[in-house]
Amino acid sequence: MALRAGTGRRPRVTLEILSIKVVISVETVYQEIDAVIAKMQAALEEKREQHPDHYAKYPMQLMTTAEDQALRSVTGTWSLPEEYLYFLKHYVPESVSWSTDEYMNMDIYGAKDLLQGQSGYNYNHVTDEVIADWPRDYLVIASDEGDPYCIDLSRGDTVIYTAVHGAGSWDFSVAYDNLLEFLHSMLRPASTGEWEDGADEPYDYCHVYITGPGTDKIKTWVFIKKRFSCDYAQAKTYLEAAPLLVYKGLDSGAVKLVDELKSIGADYELRQISQDEFLGIGSYRS
Repeated sequence: MALRAGTGRRPRVTLEILSIKVVISVETVYQEIDAVIAKMQAALEEKREQHPDHYAKYPMQLMTTAEDQALRSVTGTWSLPEEYLYFLKHYVPESVSWSTDEYMNMDIYGAKDLLQGQSGYNYNHVTDEVIADWPRDYLVIASDEGDPYCIDLSRGDTVIYTAVHGAGSWDFSVAYDNLLEFLHSMLRPASTGEWEDGADEPYDYCHVYITGPGTDKIKTWVFIKKRFSCDYAQAKTYLEAAPLLVYKGLDSGAVKLVDELKSIGADYELRQISQDEFLGIGSYRS
């Protein structure tokens, strides 16, 4: 008997085919993420082989299995795109940063660092306040010396947006069409050697010290407590032993922290250092 119009099952078959295509597409993206993470691991291994003494002092690792607790923390806080969540499950950095002609010192956050990575952008951990001018749905997934790289959670995709920090307001633009393009950009080699002897110093480096409690020692304790993830007793001990080193790096990266210290009235000192001094110190605490 012939099927009557509108009673056939073709739409259901079409939906099943579309569902299979979506699954295949997602699996392909996952495979590509695995591949680029493997290339990132290989790039780090090459750096370690080229500069064994440096990386013996300042080890960095890129592991591929995130802790369940860290993943529960991020999934309980945000609704994340599937491919980004997959990335977080398999990108677990320890002291890893990426330097290319495009990036000074790019930190891509793993799951355990993602919440802390929002501090100073959507949330001021010193004043314990939400920052009103931050786009509500923007999640900072990486930072290059203070310049944020974000995804817009309202979209459900992984288009990467960025803006220059310290400009007075955020002027975001699209940096990459998706997460994979962003990750591949870490693998572009710098045109000059990172550790060549006698190379010119293209950047200015500094230390920032807290030198005293300032006008409100409680706010200074709170700052130290959150900076070093310690309790109040330890924060008081650190302050009593001032000067306390709270930042080392490029001058540009110190701007936001110095503004925070000014806002709480802490006594501080910003001290210029050479590149050799920068490379020779491995701890925040003096």
